[in-house]
Amino acid sequence: MRLSTLVIGAGLLLGTAGLSTAGEVNCKFVLKNLSLPGRTVKDVSEQMQISEADIKKCQDEAASKPADGQGGGAKGGDASGQGTEQK
Repeated sequence: MRLSTLVIGAGLLLGTAGLSTAGEVNCKFVLKNLSLPGRTVKDVSEQMQISEADIKKCQDEAASKPADGQGGGAKGGDASGQGTEQK
């Protein structure tokens, strides 16, 4: 009896631990909602039921990506230039 209770308890504990990691924020969707007119961080937070800190994190990541993206864009331009030479 004790063994089965222990097994069930361990299963529930492991099952709930997996749910907490599954709650990742979709930053693309957050940023899209923020881009709509009249939307604030608080509005999006309430609508998506996520913390304002998660939204700020998405904004910070988006702000840092253009600097990284410019380097990738130049590489993409080189690749497209090579593609036109092959035609």
